Amino acid sequence: MSLTKDLTSLSLPAIGEAFGGRDHTTVMHGIKAVAKLRQEDPEVAQDYEKLLLLIQN
Repeated sequence: MSLTKDLTSLSLPAIGEAFGGRDHTTVMHGIKAVAKLRQEDPEVAQDYEKLLLLIQN
């Protein structure tokens, strides 16, 4: 969900719908959870950035 938010202009409800009809609050929670992991763990942050680059190219 976080990657989708970072790579598209989709709204939270639209992202939730794409992920099996999830509520926008579930999407918000997922995005916040990933952001927290990225802040706390440099390896997670590095892996996330690698994924962004792989998807964009």
